[in-house]
Amino acid sequence: MKKIIIRHLILTLLVFVHCTVDDEDTSDIEFVQENLKNEVLSTNNSSTDNSNTETQTSFEHQKMLINWVDNIILPSLSNFESSLTELEAKTSLFKSDPTIESLSILRASWLDSFLKWQHVEMFDIGIAEEIYYKNRINLYPTNAKKIERNILNQNYDLDQSSNFSSQGFNGLAYLLFGIAENDDEIILKYSSKDSNYSKYLTDLVDKMIELTGEVQKGWDEEFRESFINSTDNTSTSSVNKIINDFIYYFEKGFRANKIGIPAGIFSNTPLPDRVEAYHSKIHSKALSLEATYAIENFFNGIHSNDKSLSGLSINEYLNFIEADQDEKLANRINEQLEKIKAKLGELNNDFSVQVNQDNLTMLTTYDVIQKNVVLLKVDMLQKLNISIDYADADGD
Repeated sequence: MKKIIIRHLILTLLVFVHCTVDDEDTSDIEFVQENLKNEVLSTNNSSTDNSNTETQTSFEHQKMLINWVDNIILPSLSNFESSLTELEAKTSLFKSDPTIESLSILRASWLDSFLKWQHVEMFDIGIAEEIYYKNRINLYPTNAKKIERNILNQNYDLDQSSNFSSQGFNGLAYLLFGIAENDDEIILKYSSKDSNYSKYLTDLVDKMIELTGEVQKGWDEEFRESFINSTDNTSTSSVNKIINDFIYYFEKGFRANKIGIPAGIFSNTPLPDRVEAYHSKIHSKALSLEATYAIENFFNGIHSNDKSLSGLSINEYLNFIEADQDEKLANRINEQLEKIKAKLGELNNDFSVQVNQDNLTMLTTYDVIQKNVVLLKVDMLQKLNISIDYADADGD
């Protein structure tokens, strides 16, 4: 519109100049023409600058979504799937030759896969949400009595919700660590010709592989495209859903399940049998620390397969919004994550032992984690203008 007005102004002034000056005196005409030309150039440059400024003040949500899916979610799923393939191979080896050595190898593979799962669990979206993926892979405490009944009766359907607590990593923990008092007795359980422990062990691993394949297929087909193109700020948009899933996991899956429930925060007494990987006895701390690294990496957009690389993230999103502020919320969240890792490092390798011997330190760890719940769930969501999409009965 500015260009049209200026063109009209140029024509009007030129007509006026031609009508009021002598033919011999052309200097005034040249002067006016030159100044009008400069004015047009100045106006055009101003319009270009405004366009550039507008581009620079828009956060690139789609690039953040692409970084999330291509550099964090899908690689984490792929790494997890590869670990399950290895777990399947070690299970087959143990099944064919149940010895102390093959049991030890199988346990190491179980732990490796369980650690990789910590980088997957928070992404409860798409097919994963539809098939209750996280509940079937890492629901605890495991129902040991149900497992024993299934093995005895050989009449079970792992797709039934009633069997969610008798499968997954915690079900495997019971089969590899908890079915007898010591390793020799565990080997005897698997060595007996009429034993069905090996079959149930294989069935659990196969089901985890099947479920993971479904989730990967969902991403590979059409969900990825719809995910990265959903950039609006609505309750069903990808940014809003993933950030809600991230906070839900931090609050419930991490803070409550790993620490709060065993420490007795939500009950009248501590519950040492509710820790993650309870039957393995020594791995609950390692799993919680790995989960903290997974949380930290996602918040900062760090690539799953190359920790030296990162892309657009919640951290950068917050810094973009707070560009004019000296004290950044993202820095406070990262500082609190460092404090969480430090407190977890002080705990016993087995959280059930920690709860029984020194629950006060467990409660202190919970409090340190809770401070970041407030930063994420209250402060961060206000900055990002995102509403919580899940019911909260914890009073925080």
